[in-house]
Amino acid sequence: MMESPPSDRRRNRNRHAIAFAAILATALAACDRQPTDEAPPIEPAQDSNPLFVDPASRDFSANPKLLQRILATPHGYFRFINVPFSHEVCGRFGADLVGTPTFNLHGDAHIEQYATTDLGRGLTDFDDSSTGPAIVDLARFGVSLYLASDLAGLGAEADSLFDEFLRGYRAALDDPSTEVEEPRLAARKRAKFKYDREAYFRFIDSLMEPVPEDEQRGLVESLGPYIEVMHEESPELAADFFTVERLGYLRQGIGSALDIKYLARTRGPSADPLDDVVLEIKQVRDLTDIGCISVAAGPDPFRVLIGQARIATEPYKFLGYARFREHTFWVHAWVENYSEIDIDDDLASAEEVAEVAFDVGLQLGRGHVKAIAQPLDLQLRKEQMRLIDRDAEKIKTACRELAALTVEAWERFKAGA
Repeated sequence: MMESPPSDRRRNRNRHAIAFAAILATALAACDRQPTDEAPPIEPAQDSNPLFVDPASRDFSANPKLLQRILATPHGYFRFINVPFSHEVCGRFGADLVGTPTFNLHGDAHIEQYATTDLGRGLTDFDDSSTGPAIVDLARFGVSLYLASDLAGLGAEADSLFDEFLRGYRAALDDPSTEVEEPRLAARKRAKFKYDREAYFRFIDSLMEPVPEDEQRGLVESLGPYIEVMHEESPELAADFFTVERLGYLRQGIGSALDIKYLARTRGPSADPLDDVVLEIKQVRDLTDIGCISVAAGPDPFRVLIGQARIATEPYKFLGYARFREHTFWVHAWVENYSEIDIDDDLASAEEVAEVAFDVGLQLGRGHVKAIAQPLDLQLRKEQMRLIDRDAEKIKTACRELAALTVEAWERFKAGA
């Protein structure tokens, strides 16, 4: 287990001191009151590790595979704790964020979100996108790099990999049109793509878990406004293009595994089942617990749609949203080939990881500023470059510390699971 760095130990001592002072104040105040039969309540001290999630506070009974993935590695745990992690980043950098600009945020940037698809490559999965300080994405991906490098036996290279990530970020701020060749890792994945529709739909059908009939009917009916907008945006589509042929629950993911998700096979351009279109219908989660980001009260689908439109290298087709049973869902089409990075199988060399890190830096550097300050994009890019130059070493140090806290929290989670 990695030892917490000195700054964390100082923070822990301060937290315990504050907690002790509060208890002492309660005791002194009690001396001035008449005795009663009931002792005054004592507030529990704050947990020393802000990234620890008690396994008893979550119900994994419906998805035991999720629990196993969390227990497997610190990075699996890291993927599960995005909201408390982002909240901690906001707190650590609070003083530095005063007066700083707002950016488009991916919200859950980590190395296993980097995927190669039929549409392109780059960070995907925009469930946690919003607007706010860029540090939310920079720290999230930075900590992922440190954790993944350690798991892949590349821990000695972690600092240089983080530097390469920031180099790509700076390059995009300097010139958003900057492009690089596809990383070798992504090219290898693309070379393995297969186009076998029968095999693809067997895979899709294997993912679908049964949905009660009344729930199916209600969900299909709730898609009406979404379908109407899709036809207005693409009037060339057949009238029955979005007719749902089959519907099922989807249980994939780690960070989103406890959210409600469905897969729907729709008729597509013809009655041939091999040209069906697959839609994923994902619950929009409430992010109001993250202090420094800008989100509407409750689940707002537009933060997800706008984040994908501005940050994705190539947004998915048929982006939209639906409301069903007091929940809000965002909707998008799946592609036939989709391959995320797997830390165990794909991180073969520091040189290849550096290519991916630089590529992610480019994507976030472009996406953070895209369309959010028009017509003042240049000024926003210049300001962010200044802030990065000012804070680069502080961000790197925070990433090391947060990686250590993540490992410690994971160890405690395992012990209590």
